[in-house]
Amino acid sequence: MKIYHEGKTYIVPESYKVIDFWKKLYGDKWTINAGLASVNGDVCDFYTSLKDEAIIKWIPLSDERTIRAYQKSLILLLALAMNEIYKGKVDVTVKHTLGRAIYCEFSNCYVPRGQELQAIERVMKRLAKCGGAIERKKIKKEEGKEIFLQQGKKDIALLLEQIQENTISLTTCLGYIDYFPGYLIPDISLLVDFRLKAYAPGFLIMPLGEKEEQQDKEYPLFAKSFLEAQKWTELIGCRTVTELNQHIKSGKGEDIIAMTEALQEKKMAQLADLIKYQDPHIRLIAVAGPSSSGKTTFTKKLLIHLRVNGLRPLSLSLDDFFRNRDEMGDDSWEDPEAIDIQLFEKVIGDLLSGKETPVPHFNFLTGKKEWNGQAIKLEKDQPIVVEGLHALNPKLTSVVPGYQCMHVYLSVLMPLVINNHNRVSTADTRLLRRLVRDVKFRGNSASYTLNTWFSVREGEEKNIFAFQNRADFVFNSALLYEISVLKKWVVPLLKQVKNDDSAYSEALRLLEFLQLFRELDDGDVPDQSLLREFIGKRENR
Repeated sequence: MKIYHEGKTYIVPESYKVIDFWKKLYGDKWTINAGLASVNGDVCDFYTSLKDEAIIKWIPLSDERTIRAYQKSLILLLALAMNEIYKGKVDVTVKHTLGRAIYCEFSNCYVPRGQELQAIERVMKRLAKCGGAIERKKIKKEEGKEIFLQQGKKDIALLLEQIQENTISLTTCLGYIDYFPGYLIPDISLLVDFRLKAYAPGFLIMPLGEKEEQQDKEYPLFAKSFLEAQKWTELIGCRTVTELNQHIKSGKGEDIIAMTEALQEKKMAQLADLIKYQDPHIRLIAVAGPSSSGKTTFTKKLLIHLRVNGLRPLSLSLDDFFRNRDEMGDDSWEDPEAIDIQLFEKVIGDLLSGKETPVPHFNFLTGKKEWNGQAIKLEKDQPIVVEGLHALNPKLTSVVPGYQCMHVYLSVLMPLVINNHNRVSTADTRLLRRLVRDVKFRGNSASYTLNTWFSVREGEEKNIFAFQNRADFVFNSALLYEISVLKKWVVPLLKQVKNDDSAYSEALRLLEFLQLFRELDDGDVPDQSLLREFIGKRENR
């Protein structure tokens, strides 16, 4: 078959994989800056089989998609080092990310000292210097289960039972075997730029060439929120995907839903109490968060909790302050310049000074702001709740003194882990939400959502995540059970993505991921649940 690369045509056997073509060009050395490949515009790893004619491009290590594969590959390198040092007696558990860093803990609850981390880092760097292919091999599912049972990893063996296919993909490197769904980079020799840092009770892996000040940036509110969620999952015995599946299988899915919803309501009440009783001077409550974090439903529920506390909040959406579409030029919705900042400042300023002022409504169908002629006025005891992607951007809130402003950030901090070495990605959780919402309420296909997701993520990195540390309160909008519910809606959508679509491999990756979850019916999800923002109301209830 023919392969086209940098203006040249190559004739290769039909059995070729991306890695074979790489070796044809460069041999076994990794001198070219690449960690993933683009095949006919579709992102894939180096062990993807090529079909028909293919245009191949290399995706550099600086690309956001490769960075995520780099992070996962660092965990594999860490596991290799731990296996060499502790001979399988001690393992690590990947908990979550903090910025670019990955937070881990020793699985035996041991708190590592600085010297021990330095020793682990030295072994990791020695292994990386020597190099070793990170290979993905397909074997029979029963054979894979037997391998992990022999390794004493019963949780992975139970997880594999959920997969319907007869074959599974295992990851191997230097004779070590593990289960890593999703993309990894092709060789550990590419893992040259990282360090370990103590972060009690665990430690951080700081990947890729970040600036030193960015590497050492603290995320205390996010770390606290994640630890609270993880302790709760351990308390109810639902820390892993396998444990969640077992609860659903035994008929306890309704209990998991009820407890998760009750916990979220409790956190909402705590925030409302904080605003009412600990910060009585608050006039503006800014609610921000990335795409599909649940800002709309969160804001509606927060308004109710504030009213319960005797406040009379006024709600505004930043979406209503978008500039008319014909005025936006090249600005995307994720760009703060898409908002008419001067108009927003004027409306907020007039309201806080007691003036009666009209408020626009943005019509997404026409792409224009509309004015219904009604004006609103704020009383002295009324706070304003502003919700939107950019609500934490200082360009929008500088009109209000800091001591009168409460910044709330929504993050989908999913506490579930697939196994010790694989967490459930917060970005993937949001993407699953968005896939369902876009089809049900915005008329966008799964192909459109998948193909535009990368640009959405780029905009978030630049314009939203950059201000998340301004938050005074981090609210975790993840629901422990939600992927099991979303599965019913998402799987048919992903199966509609055709194999010649540039989003096809991403659809396959998500389908592979969703196989690990036992499906949970949404009938027990309350109508007031934040998840209903994405799947809609219950029918016939």
